[in-house]
Amino acid sequence: MRLSRWKVLPLSVLAFAFGLARAAGVPAPVYEVEGCCALCPEARDARRYDTGSLKNSVTLVEGEGDWLFRSRLDLRTDFGTSAHGYRRLRKLRDAFVRRGVEVVLVYLPTRALVHRDKLAPAVRAGFDFDFDLALMNYKALLARFARIGFHVPDLSLLADEHEEQPFYFRADTHWTPYGARRTARVVADAVRRLPAFAGIARREFVSRMHGRMVLGSPGVLRDAAEQLCGDSRAREYTDRFVSRPKEIRDGGDLSGSGGTPQIVLVGTGHSGPAYNFAGFLQEYLGADILNAAMPDGGLDGAMVEYLGSAEFRDAPPKILIWEFSQLYGLEMDSVYRQLLALLDGGCDGKPVLLSGKARLRPGKQEVLLNRAASMFTNREARMEIRFADTSVKNLRADFSYMNGRHESLKLAKPALRDTNGRFVFDLRAEGDWADLTLLSVELEGPEAGDEPQEVELRVCRRQAAAKARGDEEKEPP
Repeated sequence: MRLSRWKVLPLSVLAFAFGLARAAGVPAPVYEVEGCCALCPEARDARRYDTGSLKNSVTLVEGEGDWLFRSRLDLRTDFGTSAHGYRRLRKLRDAFVRRGVEVVLVYLPTRALVHRDKLAPAVRAGFDFDFDLALMNYKALLARFARIGFHVPDLSLLADEHEEQPFYFRADTHWTPYGARRTARVVADAVRRLPAFAGIARREFVSRMHGRMVLGSPGVLRDAAEQLCGDSRAREYTDRFVSRPKEIRDGGDLSGSGGTPQIVLVGTGHSGPAYNFAGFLQEYLGADILNAAMPDGGLDGAMVEYLGSAEFRDAPPKILIWEFSQLYGLEMDSVYRQLLALLDGGCDGKPVLLSGKARLRPGKQEVLLNRAASMFTNREARMEIRFADTSVKNLRADFSYMNGRHESLKLAKPALRDTNGRFVFDLRAEGDWADLTLLSVELEGPEAGDEPQEVELRVCRRQAAAKARGDEEKEPP
């Protein structure tokens, strides 16, 4: 018996029917379920991936057994960033070390590196995908991260898997809980070797299956196929896991260390609760972890919010685990300008060079003017902007400088999470921007019809200004 995708009955109905058949002594029917459908020609046209929801799926490639890949991201063989990106990463690592924090980078392998068995030979040849070259370059990037000074688990061990339970979903970019568990084992092995781990309180955790889960969204690649081709692909289900302390005595401290956990996880949607990555880490490490990940925060959303939190300010962790994937570029200057400023404490306790308050209305308006022509340079200056409404998620600012140059900056906080309405960043200081002096700041106000927004701005002198020029000019490792 063959069921088309339009005739598949609900699982509950099928299960009831099978039960009746078994009770009556009748053999249960055997169904052969067809694969959904071939990708349409439109899916091969990169020009059609022109919307926000499609831009990270260029271009869909069919694999074996209804698997979908992205030619630009999953079938890539090059990994890395620019020389400027490596310099920024090293400055970031050094800033963490000054705060006594060791950073563990969890840089996920691509879908094609892990599941090359799902790529037909014709697909590999058609897209010129060289697995050995991709694996060699992925390993080289991990080694480059390590030379910068990060602690880097060797996730190349997960390449070319043939496990019964898949690492990634067939039609979504996220890993399954099984992929999260296998990654957590490798990461935990690396963390246990860190000297900082020796002083962390231990507690035994146990991970257990806790029902089934379906992807909260249709699946990124599944959704892209439906938008481009109009077909309807089956949702994917997998086992759900939860991890809990093996034993909590009455009145015991849930943190296991008398306070905030000394290991913190920041990351992307992969580190969200659905996949239990933090739970598996707790199991394999035998230690508490604060999961500060934000599933809709991208590369930097969770890190920016955590570094700006009272938890980090008052009790920095000994070990910070930063999870991200090849989806995110590592040369985004706006990210480092925020992270480095926050690691240096923002404007707290620093000399204020300029300040002002404003009531923002719809449209763009000037909110700060260097009336006294204070002659500080970008190299030594930092800006902190606080909205009274902590739900403000987006900052759109224009900066004018004494020499007539202009800069526009857009920053966004995770849309689906509570945030603090605070934006902290260093003024632009690469190349000849470092010697410019700020003249004025304009901010974009709320949407038309919304209430005005109260905002406060400060420009302060950053502590690390004296080293800025030399650090920018050093060659990457």
